[in-house]
Amino acid sequence: MKKIIILLITLFPMSLYAQRQEFVIEGSFVKKDMDGKVHYNYNERGINVADSTPVINGRFEFKGKVSGIQRAYFTFKPTRATDIKQAWRDSKSIYIEPGSFKIVAKDSISTARVVGSAINSAYESFMAPLEVIAKERKPLWDEYVKIKAADRKVLPRAAELKAKIDETTIKREELLKAYVRSHPKSYFSIEAITELMGPYVVVEKVDELWGTLDPELKESYNGKIINAVILGSKATDVGSRAPVFAQPDTSGKIVKLKDIKGKYVLVDFWASWCHPCRAENPNVLKAYNAYKTKNFTVVGISIDFEKDKGKWIKAIKDDGMPWTQLLSPANIDGGAMKAYGIHAIPSNFLVDPNGIIIAKNLQGPELQKKLEELFN
Repeated sequence: MKKIIILLITLFPMSLYAQRQEFVIEGSFVKKDMDGKVHYNYNERGINVADSTPVINGRFEFKGKVSGIQRAYFTFKPTRATDIKQAWRDSKSIYIEPGSFKIVAKDSISTARVVGSAINSAYESFMAPLEVIAKERKPLWDEYVKIKAADRKVLPRAAELKAKIDETTIKREELLKAYVRSHPKSYFSIEAITELMGPYVVVEKVDELWGTLDPELKESYNGKIINAVILGSKATDVGSRAPVFAQPDTSGKIVKLKDIKGKYVLVDFWASWCHPCRAENPNVLKAYNAYKTKNFTVVGISIDFEKDKGKWIKAIKDDGMPWTQLLSPANIDGGAMKAYGIHAIPSNFLVDPNGIIIAKNLQGPELQKKLEELFN
């Protein structure tokens, strides 16, 4: 199974990020002697947003500003907690949006009720049928992962479990599709579409569904995120002309795709902090060394933030990557990352000497096989 990192960042102008609106959250514990802090965090444009507040006489309050709807993780940490890991497990996913709502807990955040929030009520309705599938899937998956990888290909029970797991996947997909069709104005239709299109954005799976959504939902903060991803993916379909870019290299010199003429080019998106990317780098290096004399090269494009430029350069050196390396920070508007609709890393695009994309997202043996077909 390929390991990837799905990016929780936006791909459109920073001005939208500035359009933040106020929210107020009032919380209470039934047990008035609860002593500690409530924390929350969420990811917005690749930036971690976090806050905490003390619980006083069983009550707490948060005030802040938010762009659109954000899924946040709330945690209660008792002051006298001896098992810190256990304390941090008292958590719950709660959606924050402009406006106000209440969190009512007995003695735990994980079992708390959210009151007066339309988005969180909608979330419960959205999740209810999916949780039924999740409960059906869990024992099958738990048993399957206990079987050694080598045995999964030969044991009849492994094949049986895999077939049943695949059935639950299909059931979940059908539920998601049905939800979108029956809830064209719901924010969770966007979440359903996001899951259906997958980390590498298979537009064919969601194009028709996306067209059924209410125009106002598409124009929402979160709707524009997904629309940018879909448009970027369409622009990089196999057979399309590779989007142009102009990004700085490690010395600050601007390099353009058109500067690399007459070669097969692997445009490889990665980041210094991305473990799956770093694990894939030796495979890319193997391909580069095998075919660099046969009209083939690599252009690495990191999405590290500008402030992490030192970490980016160190990673290049540590992983021994001799090819051209460019920077397209994830938190900067425009650039190669937006042009290519990057939604997950590692991602790559194989471009022929005429500038046409002939393959995408080739990792491991798939990359070696494709290059062997081209050059041997």
